[in-house]
Amino acid sequence: MSSIKRRIPLRRLAWRNTLRNKRRTLLTVSAVMVAVAALTYGQAHINGLLDNVLDTYARTESGHVRIREEGYTERARFLPLHLNIQRLTDLLPVVRSNPGVEEALPRIRTAVLVDGASSNRPGLLLGIDLAREEGYLNPSAMAAVGRLPEPGRPEVMVGREFAEELQVNVGDTITLLGQTAYRSLGGARLAVTGLIASGMAYFDNTFLIAPLDQVQAMVDLQDATTEIVVFAMDPERADELAQDIRGQLEGLSANSLEVLSWRDQGEIVRMLDMVKPVLGVILFLMLLMACLIIINTMLMTVMERTHEFGMQAALGMRRSDLVKLILAEGVAIGLLGAIAGGILGSGVGIWLEYSGINITGATRAIDLPFQGILYPDWKFSYVLYAAAAGMFTAGLAAIYPAWRAVRRTPAEALRG
Repeated sequence: MSSIKRRIPLRRLAWRNTLRNKRRTLLTVSAVMVAVAALTYGQAHINGLLDNVLDTYARTESGHVRIREEGYTERARFLPLHLNIQRLTDLLPVVRSNPGVEEALPRIRTAVLVDGASSNRPGLLLGIDLAREEGYLNPSAMAAVGRLPEPGRPEVMVGREFAEELQVNVGDTITLLGQTAYRSLGGARLAVTGLIASGMAYFDNTFLIAPLDQVQAMVDLQDATTEIVVFAMDPERADELAQDIRGQLEGLSANSLEVLSWRDQGEIVRMLDMVKPVLGVILFLMLLMACLIIINTMLMTVMERTHEFGMQAALGMRRSDLVKLILAEGVAIGLLGAIAGGILGSGVGIWLEYSGINITGATRAIDLPFQGILYPDWKFSYVLYAAAAGMFTAGLAAIYPAWRAVRRTPAEALRG
């Protein structure tokens, strides 16, 4: 008589055990769900934070490539007007003709002393092409009160906090005094047409925005600018674009020009590159905390079933089958929790990606280019990563309880 090998339907038995005690299963699934949701949204939040800083820095400061007179970057903190780019009307079409360039924008930055109604204080005057800056610096989005200044007219827009210190408002007139490109004293009297509320503390407390032609006249930079900020079609190829533009401009300017990608201009991009490993450690700690929660819950739910496992062993279930059953239940619970957590974390991430998180109150204390509305950057890969981590951890968490369960004899297990 041939022996027939017994086969226990472990998968079906694992699902049945999982669904049998709904309260216990719900507790364990909830632990996995919270952990997966936190990991999914945590990745979206951190990457949205990094994108916020990089995007704001590019739009307000560096662009993806910045063109300046040679030697300007070394003296940038002094805002040297005598180091300027001449023949602007000839250079701009050349730069804009590059297929990798989305836009090239002339900007003038200069330090000024601003005289208001009853006080005066230093500020930074920014001369820009207001029409072309839409979608980049976005001056119209910054105008909280009033309107944008118009080219050809002596008008200016002032940071809201700056205007409060000067005790001026829309319709008032302010006097600006500063140095010209020839290192002489220059000035202008401009009407305030609007107040800036960008959500960036350093901008609202310090900056004034005026049409490029008005600032050019004030600082004696006719057909010239202190910098050209270039925005790339593909920011990831900024280094290559800088090299291409450098070749295009060779010989077109009377003086040598610096053409630097945003990674070569300042400390912020390099600082963020150094911050990324730190954020990776934070994500790892989040994963570790999630694992501890899952392991603790799995251990509790499996250990309280010692009597049940003893009964199964007494009825003839082999130890290897018992281990497989416990592991299968852990994976099943991990799968349920991963699905629920992925949906929850993705729902929160996608919703906030469109609605944004208002952190203006916090950013006012940060002297960095940082927008007051944070948009998490959700990606489906974050869900897959978090779900895989949740399932793996749930299965891993079942190993120790399974080992503890099979160490006991059926008699010991039945006694509890």
